Amino acid sequence: MLTKNDEKQMKALMNEREDFRYIIEKLKEDQQFTVSQISHEIRNPVTLINSSLQLIEKQHPEVRSFAFWNQTMEDMMFLRKLLDELSSFNNGERLALQEMNVKSWIEALAGSIATHLRDTDIDFSCDFQKVLPHITADDTKLHQAVYNLLRNAVEAIDDCGHIIFRALTKDKKLIIQVIDDGCGIQEEDLDTLFAPFVTHKKCGSGLGLAITKRIVEAHDGSLTVKSTPGTGTCFTILLPYC
Repeated sequence: MLTKNDEKQMKALMNEREDFRYIIEKLKEDQQFTVSQISHEIRNPVTLINSSLQLIEKQHPEVRSFAFWNQTMEDMMFLRKLLDELSSFNNGERLALQEMNVKSWIEALAGSIATHLRDTDIDFSCDFQKVLPHITADDTKLHQAVYNLLRNAVEAIDDCGHIIFRALTKDKKLIIQVIDDGCGIQEEDLDTLFAPFVTHKKCGSGLGLAITKRIVEAHDGSLTVKSTPGTGTCFTILLPYC
């Protein structure tokens, strides 16, 4: 898997010479194909095992009382989620671009999150600029990217707290922010926050934020974070538009 530094060096080479650009693009395609093949080969037996476990549980309900059963099912769920996120990470740069109404898109996403938080003690507020542009983007991929940030904000709050979901424009850039007053991120964790397979949670694949960053950068945008332990975190997406 390419590191952030590898990608920076590759971009520098691509800007330098056209022949380097071709070679590097080919290497990236080969890597994506390899990851896709491996994921596919793993997914088949995982699907079969999961189906078998569900059949066993249906035919023998008493297994639910076995000490190891719930943990086995949770581990299987985690493995399936990991494969899904690996696929999302691998395909993060493949965009289906189309014109997108940002206002409608972001209000729909906010409505989904608000419904999810309805029975919690988390206060969710939206601060959207009255007029937002139409942009050319992959709305499904961007939905996934921003949803990951909102999910992280929810997970950062233990019991009660506040999340602000903000969207505005400045200097031909769409700015999307997710702000929470949760636990915050330790300074030593910030450098590896977007690295794939690095997680600072008790349970997690370490791919959520890596997927978000990959999708945002595929749109020629940027993703940054500011955080203070014990105070909260602010993620900011900048997306250029014409």
